[in-house]
Amino acid sequence: MPELPEVETVVRSLRPRVIGQSIKAVWQSGKPLRLATPLDVVLLKKVCAKALITAVRRRGKYLLVDLDRGCVLVHLGMSGQLRLQEESGERPAHTHVAFRLSNGQELRFVDPRRFGWVEACGVGGAFAQIADLGPDPLEELSVAQLRELLSESKASIKSVLLDQRKIAGLGNIYVCEALHAAKIHPAVSADRAVGKAALLFKTIQAALRTGLENRGTSLRDYVDADGRPGTNSTALKVYGREGLPCLSCGTAIARRTDGGRSSFYCPRCQLG
Repeated sequence: MPELPEVETVVRSLRPRVIGQSIKAVWQSGKPLRLATPLDVVLLKKVCAKALITAVRRRGKYLLVDLDRGCVLVHLGMSGQLRLQEESGERPAHTHVAFRLSNGQELRFVDPRRFGWVEACGVGGAFAQIADLGPDPLEELSVAQLRELLSESKASIKSVLLDQRKIAGLGNIYVCEALHAAKIHPAVSADRAVGKAALLFKTIQAALRTGLENRGTSLRDYVDADGRPGTNSTALKVYGREGLPCLSCGTAIARRTDGGRSSFYCPRCQLG
């Protein structure tokens, strides 16, 4: 699933090219998306038709397109892509929503697995999906806030960091990388890692900034709005490297399952 660096990369690749454009029309495939839920196409077309795009931004793992008549929320799910392509070109397979722009291009939501989501709200409206998100780890989170979050929980530190209500935008890849850099085992209880809060804050930000500099991690489906993959997979120290030597100590990287997700870590560097 695309995480903060991937969504932010899509935002940055879209922002200079769609702001100031108006939406001429909206097309939808008729197929449901996340949890087989049909889109509210009537509202989507009402909010978007002839609307001017005023901003493109990110909240956690959600992408938001601000309009002079409301807002569109997009979640990429597991395999979603938001592609900016010429209107005259054939739409890719698994395109489910297309916004026809005034410059002759289409902003297309493509999602083979249909775990993503697209939704609109009018001026003054709000999206329930982002109402309870925690602070952004790059722009809003502080060491003091992180320390408090850790001290309040006996759950595993990885589960705490992945809880979007506590910190918005972190995902499996960058949490594995940050915990390795901070030398914290993913299964240790959060309250036992309070003493490393400052270091963990630093490694979280470093992992995310590296991901941004490399335009995201492309493992399968992720590409930016121009269809370009990210290059951050070459910078990963533990994620996806099971059995390979730790780049710090040479011990074989291990993998365990926590909450249905794979945790990659070094058994020697990350003792606690």
